Amino acid sequence: MSADATHPELSSGDAAGVVPKQLLLRRAAGYLELGELLVGPDSETPPKARRLLERSLEELRQLPDEARRGGLASLIEGEALRAMGSWQEAIDPLTRASEVGPERVEVWLGLGWCYKRLDRLDDAINALRSGLVASPDQPILLYNLACYHSLAGDVAAAIDHLTRAISLDSRFRDLTGAERDFDPIRSDPRFVAATHVIV
Repeated sequence: MSADATHPELSSGDAAGVVPKQLLLRRAAGYLELGELLVGPDSETPPKARRLLERSLEELRQLPDEARRGGLASLIEGEALRAMGSWQEAIDPLTRASEVGPERVEVWLGLGWCYKRLDRLDDAINALRSGLVASPDQPILLYNLACYHSLAGDVAAAIDHLTRAISLDSRFRDLTGAERDFDPIRSDPRFVAATHVIV
């Protein structure tokens, strides 16, 4: 008996040989994960990574339209495009994913990443604020929001969000030393106080 017969919800169609939706999604997610491993932050996407990310998108294209516009497929599509440096193109699928699954932290981080690199800091800040509405105690959202406020010149908001991130997970304090987004406020006494550890 085929998997489609026992799990009809996994089928992407009734024709023989059609790949089940869940398998397509798993393969797309796998190619995405492998591709992202080869991509450095703020560097050009290497050819090997690009091939894997394009393969991820090819898997998604085999899905029926309704499934392709679903939350997980939209997230995978948006993340693949983001990792390829196609930030403007990534916004639509990431926005769709945020509407279907606002609790997914990676959606908001992806949107913030894209908006930041498109020099749309206000949109990046608003995206992470929306993420905090859905997941208010996520230190990574707070930390990235602190970064964006720092770049925007809003020191008070940057310190507030950074302090909250560190209070939830002290490991974020260790990241501040190498984080270039904090360079605009690094010498501010409030930043020094927020990141200083008394031994």
